[in-house]
Amino acid sequence: MTEKPDTEPTMEWVLALAQARGLDRAYALYPEAIVAAVARGTGSLGLLPTDFSATTEPAITFDAAKFGGDS
Repeated sequence: MTEKPDTEPTMEWVLALAQARGLDRAYALYPEAIVAAVARGTGSLGLLPTDFSATTEPAITFDAAKFGGDS
C-alpha cells in the first residue's frame, strides 16, 4: 500500500455523488467547481501518528447520580 492514496475523482464518481446529494443541477452548470470540491473534500488532512491505534477504549458509562439526577 502506498503512503498517499489515489484520491483523484473520476467524472462518473463525481456525477453519481452529485446526483445522490441533489447537486446534479450545480454539476451541470459548474462541473469543474464540483470536481474540485470533491477532490478537496475527499482528501486526507495528513498521515496518522505512528503510535495511533485503530482500536478504541470502551466508552465510560454515564452515572446520573453523580450529576444530581434521580436513578
